[in-house]
Amino acid sequence: MSGTTVAGLLREPAAGAPARALVPPRLLAASRSRPTAATARTTALYGGYVLVGLLTGVVTAGVGLLAGAAASLALLVALLLAAVAWRTPYVAVVAVALALPLGQLTVGPAELVQVSTAAVVLAVLVPAAARGQVRLPPWPVAVPLAAFLVVAALSTPRAWDADLAFRLDVQLLLLVLLTVAVTTAVRTPAQAYAVATALVVGGGAAAVPALLDSGPTESYYGGGVVTGRALGIFAQPNELGIFAAVLLVVAVGLGLTASRRAARVTCAVGGSLLLAALVVSLSRGAWAGALAGLVALAVLVPRTRRALAVLGAVLVVAAVVLGALGVGPVAEVGVRVASLAESTENPYDQRPLIWAEALRLVAESPLLGHGPGGFTAAAGSDALRTGAFLDVDHAHDLVLNVAVEHGLVGLLALLALVAGLASLLRRRHAPGPGPDPELLPRVLAAALVVVLAHGIVDYPLRNPTTMTTVWLVLSLLAAAAVVTARRARPEQDA
Repeated sequence: MSGTTVAGLLREPAAGAPARALVPPRLLAASRSRPTAATARTTALYGGYVLVGLLTGVVTAGVGLLAGAAASLALLVALLLAAVAWRTPYVAVVAVALALPLGQLTVGPAELVQVSTAAVVLAVLVPAAARGQVRLPPWPVAVPLAAFLVVAALSTPRAWDADLAFRLDVQLLLLVLLTVAVTTAVRTPAQAYAVATALVVGGGAAAVPALLDSGPTESYYGGGVVTGRALGIFAQPNELGIFAAVLLVVAVGLGLTASRRAARVTCAVGGSLLLAALVVSLSRGAWAGALAGLVALAVLVPRTRRALAVLGAVLVVAAVVLGALGVGPVAEVGVRVASLAESTENPYDQRPLIWAEALRLVAESPLLGHGPGGFTAAAGSDALRTGAFLDVDHAHDLVLNVAVEHGLVGLLALLALVAGLASLLRRRHAPGPGPDPELLPRVLAAALVVVLAHGIVDYPLRNPTTMTTVWLVLSLLAAAAVVTARRARPEQDA
């Protein structure tokens, strides 16, 4: 018996038993074929992986030959985002925030930040649509965004430059879809905080090239004109300034309200880099915007007031000491601030002329404006009649620029969007574990105040990286309001 195998027992009858097998031959054959079938399935699976890898390599190499190495990188990132977003959609949004320092790289006719935005939109919304899980922003935000898309479509035929108008329309559509994607992907307060932290990390990384890029500066006309200002990954210093100012407020707000030490340290490091980049940008509008944002943070999040007061006092004392010792760019900062009172001495400051031209253009086409990107061509076309030449890309004012390009209807949509975002802060929030869910929307709202304040004297939102950053903050505010808000019961309002 000891030498008898299991198969033999299954085949051989016991002593005195009828001569028949204990297990039917068909079941015995099936039991033998199972390992073979499993091996075949495993082989086919790995063969499929190899085939997909080969096809991906061939396609990526072809794209690289046609559009450059950045296009190959963008394709690989898009595929990775699609794979990750299928199971954990919010990680794709985190990846876009972390990719902000690479936003200036070009992929064919577009920049990498635009390609990554499109990739996230597809990676999040296509699977969500297949599962019926697409979630729109709250109606106070969704309605103005939809209205802005309609206004842009109606004003585009009036544009002076059809190619520029088309590119701006595509960018606007992508950013609106990004809002839908973020609202769909971010499902919990913890995920919203993860995206906000990624914005701080990406912003801090983007600030490093600006600090390395900063060099000797020279001031003219009482500080009204300064050469040698830091740029970093941006085309001009004011774009760096508003980028750093917006994310600085996010970093300060998160750092002062975080419950975990790791989050506070991350925000402290990222915020320090962003503050340094804001200083070396020498952007007066961004400085004013950052100050307005921090004041808004103190108003919206009362628990930050004492820490903000202490932080402000420390920064003032440090600036005075460094200025007295002649260390760092403190002298240039002082001259730049003092120039605010002497702006009329700068013959290169065309803002009064630009604003006058913007008002004239609004009066010419008050309803739908001159189309996306219309200010540049419209203002330049009238150089002979006014006796001046305006070589500018925008109206140096957020309200005027929107009114020129999209008319008073577009301006109404913008004001409705601001009011809609503000209304989200009045919602009651459900208690739960972790940080107070009311805090993140309020921190993000304070960061958007930077854009409104800076927009009084400038419009540095033509840069795709800057625009995407601002739109990520806006989208995350809408998403955070959705995942944390609940209707207040009548007795709570009484």
